[in-house]
Amino acid sequence: MAGFAEPEQVAARHELGAELRQLREQAGLSGQGLADLLGWSQSKVSRIEQAKTLPSLDDVGTALAALGASDSTSARLLELAAVATSGSWRNSTGVGLTRRQQDFVALEGSAVEICHYNPVLLPGYMQTEDYARSVIRMAGAANEERAVEYRMARRSTMLREDGPQYRVTLPEAVLRWRPVPVDQMAEQLRKLAEYATLPNVELRLISLDREQSSFMQHPLMVFRYTSPDILRALVETTTQDHHITETAPTEQLLRNFEQLTSSALSLDDSLTLIRKVINTFADAS
Repeated sequence: MAGFAEPEQVAARHELGAELRQLREQAGLSGQGLADLLGWSQSKVSRIEQAKTLPSLDDVGTALAALGASDSTSARLLELAAVATSGSWRNSTGVGLTRRQQDFVALEGSAVEICHYNPVLLPGYMQTEDYARSVIRMAGAANEERAVEYRMARRSTMLREDGPQYRVTLPEAVLRWRPVPVDQMAEQLRKLAEYATLPNVELRLISLDREQSSFMQHPLMVFRYTSPDILRALVETTTQDHHITETAPTEQLLRNFEQLTSSALSLDDSLTLIRKVINTFADAS
């Protein structure tokens, strides 16, 4: 049965990988060294630590024994492994989302903070249905309804009372790029202004009138999880998503995001700019 992990399962998988990597480093072992010790491939160790592969409980127990983990640590990590491998699973056909999209929803749902930059589009979780359908068609999605459901699922995460903290930075040009008629674009920006006032959303715009000192060509998301040691990044391109789990490059991408944000307007000025562009589209409709 095709399925996807619930948010708590994804969070547990990431935390488990990070904890196992920390234990390995404390033991003075390289990834290859641990692989040799366990009779595994180095790629298996790497994929478990980067949360790209879900290990069995037996694998986790074997690794913990080899790393000399204490009884309390072993019990805690085996519990994490149990959470990661159990829980409820839903049929992807039943909910109408692809497995990749489902996992993306879970990644967002399990984060405590999401830093998001997009140079072209409004974030999917802030898109109206009209806007979403238009860009989905442009992208040539095989199943339009699935893709729309995906965006609605992501929005429900943002609207949760206990939802992640969203830090969103967008160039002003994103407000003016119009994939729908002017009346629909005005409505889209009204919703954007509404979402910008949510307590868990910080939306900043990079004004075209300001000189810039940084740029990024591709959409970027950085996810922060409950443990301060867990930071993940996603760089999207037209044909492939790049999941980045290594500490140094992830922290560099977060610094890039912070640099972009540092040159953006304040929260209040960003909201004022959105309303100004709304009026432009409303007058043209």
